[in-house]
Amino acid sequence: MHWEYEELFEAINEMYQEYRAEDMRGTQALSRTLGEFETTMNLGIFEKSIVLIAYGEILLTHSAVFHKSKEYLLKGLDSLNMQQLKEKLSLEQFDDLITRKTLLLEKIEQKPIEYHLDKIV
Repeated sequence: MHWEYEELFEAINEMYQEYRAEDMRGTQALSRTLGEFETTMNLGIFEKSIVLIAYGEILLTHSAVFHKSKEYLLKGLDSLNMQQLKEKLSLEQFDDLITRKTLLLEKIEQKPIEYHLDKIV
């Protein structure tokens, strides 16, 4: 499937909200959502970057961040080749993604870290 920039962000957030509506805990809903978009992430850097940013933005809505989730996110964001991304996105999309990534990296460091999934709301 070919995704548009905003469409993919919306699809990820909608799926997460659907899982939450099924009374799943935030961490479980996020894990299931990420699993649903794993194949999408393998389509290319465009898709991978959006899934990772959307995943991180949802993580920020939780009361704390599971330490493995933070590791996964930071490793994924670090692996993104920004030059390749710049070639795949419009200037406006690239600027938006950079802004989102910068804000995400800043805010994730301020979140409490949790080592037990059952304690995260």
